[in-house]
Amino acid sequence: MKIKCLIVDDEPLARRVLEKYMDTLPSLELVKQCSNAMEAAAYLHTHSVDVMFLDIKMPELTGLDFLKTLAHPPQIILTTAYSEYALEGYEYSVKDYLLKPISFERFLKAINKITSQTPSPIPVNAEQNRSQEDDFIFLRADKIDHKISFSDIQYIEGCGNFIKVYTDDKMLMVPVTMANIENNLPSDRFIRTHKSYIVSINRIDQIEGNMIRMGDKTIPIGNQYKMTVRQTLQRFQLGKF
Repeated sequence: MKIKCLIVDDEPLARRVLEKYMDTLPSLELVKQCSNAMEAAAYLHTHSVDVMFLDIKMPELTGLDFLKTLAHPPQIILTTAYSEYALEGYEYSVKDYLLKPISFERFLKAINKITSQTPSPIPVNAEQNRSQEDDFIFLRADKIDHKISFSDIQYIEGCGNFIKVYTDDKMLMVPVTMANIENNLPSDRFIRTHKSYIVSINRIDQIEGNMIRMGDKTIPIGNQYKMTVRQTLQRFQLGKF
């Protein structure tokens, strides 16, 4: 089930940034954009949303004053260019406070706070699902959801707020963090070797010193990851290094 989102902000550019970020996450659905609190109040009178991204400084009625009028507000993420309002905002049990300009990484952190507190629906055949691990993942790139088999992934490279996913036949630039993708990969098939690299264990050809060779590609092993890499690979009897 998608998380229904409402944006309330008088700045068109700020609304476009949030819309772009939401478009990259399949779990989010942007149901409405409002340029002021009165428009948002009218919408909430007849519709329900899960999360409201609420700007603080708006004409006529500020975001905080609007929040005071709501008897049963949705989960709130405040957005503003003024950090001095943060403390007052938390008095209203807001989930997070995003300071403009908002980066995608900071946006994703706020969404993770929401999703971590939202229980996932349990399917009727839950027992069957637990016994059968999905062998694929959907990755969104260029507004397209790509179904990628784990067996086709060679390695993943971090690139700021994006990752580059290298498969047998293509490379996808996906707007998620390394931590996010790492948490969604099976740990018995993939291993983090460096702050900027995750590799498929099946694709490892050689290990020499602090380097992993995969065909003609060389992947570094960071000092802080060396112990984890060694312990993981020893389970596969690949020897010590």
